[in-house]
Amino acid sequence: MTVPATDQAHQAERAAQAATTAAAVRAVWGGVDPEDLEGSWLTQAVLAAELIRAGQLAAAATADPWLTQAAGEGEGPVAPEAAVAATGDLAVPLVYPLLIALNRMRRGLGTAMSILSGAAFLEMVTRSLVADAGRIADMAGMIARPRVVSYVRVVHLPACARCIILAGREYSLSEGFLRHPRCDCTVAPRRPGDTWALPTPRSLLEEMTPGQQRRAFGEDGMKAIGEGADVEQVVNARRGMATVTRYGREVQATSEGTTRRGLYGSRAAKFQKAAGTRFGEATGARARAKTPRLMPEEIYRLADGDRDHAIRLLKRNGYIV
Repeated sequence: MTVPATDQAHQAERAAQAATTAAAVRAVWGGVDPEDLEGSWLTQAVLAAELIRAGQLAAAATADPWLTQAAGEGEGPVAPEAAVAATGDLAVPLVYPLLIALNRMRRGLGTAMSILSGAAFLEMVTRSLVADAGRIADMAGMIARPRVVSYVRVVHLPACARCIILAGREYSLSEGFLRHPRCDCTVAPRRPGDTWALPTPRSLLEEMTPGQQRRAFGEDGMKAIGEGADVEQVVNARRGMATVTRYGREVQATSEGTTRRGLYGSRAAKFQKAAGTRFGEATGARARAKTPRLMPEEIYRLADGDRDHAIRLLKRNGYIV
């Protein structure tokens, strides 16, 4: 069973609010004077701020009706204004589109393209601000309802790799919501007795088109996943990615998961113990493996078309569990 219908309707309404607000704010930006970009935007930004705040208030105001329908009355109503205030001052987000456009123009990009660059950023930040206000209100409303014991992350496709690997994870109400700019993931409350389940990262991957998969995970990342590599391991590896010298050449490696507690590090420790060599320079749980953990793309480059060897390396480097 997937997310209840009431939660799905709330998520769809929230996405529509963000899209509508972003379109309205972008239209305001579209009215700037190319001959006086700074002066005209500083005047128009007042209207843009009003539109963003209205969108945020509308998003935050949907939290209580939704949660009352889904989980009953709370200990008190959610204050949409408080949720909006928690997202911060709009001055900096509204200055950035102008700075981006002016910077592009100084670097020689045409005026029209520079203005479009500012518009893209403004749309992104507007969607993020509306979504953040809504999620803050959602979290407050869930905490105010004793029947809600936790929340689950709902990922909407298309999505980035970092969000996909968090799909369906359950969090306590004391844990913050991890998000990035323009993240449109939402939350679903969990109550005692709920039996519905959300799509896993692997099932979401299977729903994506080949183009969406390549954009999210990269060409070589998808090759590794196709060979059976764990989706989360492939994505997390990129957090500590660097170029190192190994095997007499420069290779793409990562520091992610290389401590004794990490998947690759724990395996490397066993290999090195069997070989009678020391695991790392430091001692204890924070010690890192001396041998680098290769990135999936480096593994395929080293395997040079040998699929069996590639799979051995994927296992050795902790991508296949």
